[in-house]
Amino acid sequence: MIQVGAMFGGSGRSHLELSYSAMTLEAAFEIADGWKYPPPYDFYDMTADPEDYEEFVTPEKWPDVLMQVRSRGELFGFLSADIDDGEGVLEIGLGMRPDLTGGGLGVSFMACNLAWLEENLPGREIRLSVACFNERAIAVYRRSGFRRVRSFKQVTNGGVFDFIEMKYEGCQAAVR
Repeated sequence: MIQVGAMFGGSGRSHLELSYSAMTLEAAFEIADGWKYPPPYDFYDMTADPEDYEEFVTPEKWPDVLMQVRSRGELFGFLSADIDDGEGVLEIGLGMRPDLTGGGLGVSFMACNLAWLEENLPGREIRLSVACFNERAIAVYRRSGFRRVRSFKQVTNGGVFDFIEMKYEGCQAAVR
């Protein structure tokens, strides 16, 4: 169980307690079919890109690490990581249940994810990619200690979109 202080489940400050376990097919389908984000974040709906959807619901196509993240027994989010052992880099992906986004839980969710990664896959550089329009997520990543590395274009969701790659520089780099 990983815990950090966060606003969750009411108006008072409480601890966000997250548990991590291997993804199951049932949880993957719950996320892929059931999680629908409001525009413009519907870009992240698994059903928005048939290839992404197929990868998410096919265990043989899962990344090196794919964890379901739960809070109080309920599915809260997911964390994925592809491990490049040659370079010691983790390329992570993550998602939070749509009804929990935009409520100030992002930095706490990232802190829990980073703590889990450090405990279970220590000593690796951590990177992630995010769509340029998603300023809300970019702000969370910056506050969590990530810095922009590069911009690139990616084919997804039936088009070509601008993304940025970010690298984790550690807690000392985070702006609170």
